[in-house]
Amino acid sequence: MTAPRIAARYAEALLGLAQERREVEALRQELTELVRLVDASPDLRGLLERPDLSAERKIAALETAFGNRFSREVVAVLGALVNHGRGDAVVQVREAFEELADRAAGVVAAEAATVVPLTEQQRDRLVAALQWMTGQRVRLAQRIDPTVLAGLRLTVGDRLIDGSASGRLARMREELIGSGH
Repeated sequence: MTAPRIAARYAEALLGLAQERREVEALRQELTELVRLVDASPDLRGLLERPDLSAERKIAALETAFGNRFSREVVAVLGALVNHGRGDAVVQVREAFEELADRAAGVVAAEAATVVPLTEQQRDRLVAALQWMTGQRVRLAQRIDPTVLAGLRLTVGDRLIDGSASGRLARMREELIGSGH
């Protein structure tokens, strides 16, 4: 089974528990914090990925490092991942959890790539336009990408809307090549 499918199974189980307890947003925040800690700590990331350490030693080290920082549910998922040699799939579980939680709540994820951060007013207008376009609530993430040059590259669900200067230049280049000029 592929890593994304495995991560989706863990995320589904965790989401089921979170929905029963009405703690979806709390668990989303915990998973985000866990991923942030893993990303920020090469030692922690290395611990999760080390094949030469037993799962028991890894789990003991994680429990010592985290203490009571995370809920039983998040610790249990992390423990299950470690026990099955998938400790490095924490990021994928968080991503799958967010996608499933958003879908269940009628929310579509969008990402705006720009050269400079959007102002609050620009962000609000963009979210409103996307909500009108999709008929769903929108969770917008922003990413700075110098390759955009100007404008905006927007991903909404699995759709790409490229209004960037680099995208326009690439399309013009393709038209010129295609027309033989």
